[in-house]
Amino acid sequence: MIFQALSTHPDLWSLYRESQGILNEHFPARMVPGESVEVTAADVDDATAVAIDREFFDQVGNAEASLKFFGRGVQLIARVRLSKLLAKLGSEQKVPPIRMVEKTPDNCFRIQMLLKVFPDARFVYVVRDPRGSIASIHKGWTEESRFQRFDLPEGFTIKGYSGKSWCFGLPPGWESLDGSTVMEICAHQWRLYNEFCHRDFPTDGDRVLQVRYEEMASDPGPVLEKLAQWADLDPAPLERYGEKLPVVNTWSKPSSDKWRRVEEEIEEVLPLVAAESERLGYPQ
Repeated sequence: MIFQALSTHPDLWSLYRESQGILNEHFPARMVPGESVEVTAADVDDATAVAIDREFFDQVGNAEASLKFFGRGVQLIARVRLSKLLAKLGSEQKVPPIRMVEKTPDNCFRIQMLLKVFPDARFVYVVRDPRGSIASIHKGWTEESRFQRFDLPEGFTIKGYSGKSWCFGLPPGWESLDGSTVMEICAHQWRLYNEFCHRDFPTDGDRVLQVRYEEMASDPGPVLEKLAQWADLDPAPLERYGEKLPVVNTWSKPSSDKWRRVEEEIEEVLPLVAAESERLGYPQ
């Protein structure tokens, strides 16, 4: 929701999609022992950092800058499909330095890399009750095909799972999850995404803004106003989302209790995430 809203701000450029298409070319991952989607600062040489910076610059678009008044009317989902055209149309207005907004969950494991490529980056850290997050991840594993990322290696088993693919990010240490249930894997994914953020975010508190999903979903106006102030952005272009949130990758409206459809299974894995849940302010 936040990414989509910020992607319509006239002062920000966006891919309008996640950045795997750029980053996976430089840092391909396979589901083989010892590999994961993690990328450290040591994995990025100066030439690669320059290349990534250039590729983002070349591919981001800005409908508001490119189409002026009419840009605001371009639906968010259409911007994804028109991203290459928007990048081309906006080339004359794309005078460095520009500000860009980006959202790719795998980048929780690549913060060190991002800081090397974009040393002045700021981070909006969206946190959520683990019950809701884990339920959402579980739905992606069991009800969707678009989140399938890696073919399961021979001999690796997931208890009660008939699929052939690993879904979402492949965290370091995934090998230890052999024989786990899907729900247990989802819990570990949620925990590790957050633990790596805590480990690698800049220590300068002004560069990290924590936002609660529940507050954004229930009352987005104040959240977006605070975000704009923190990011030194004009809040006016975001005011239209104060009551009506942008459409995102979901088939239903945001809700704090979607997780209850798998409540019993989630209750069983909450001990796996208890420490991180407590740290984020979601005591169980």
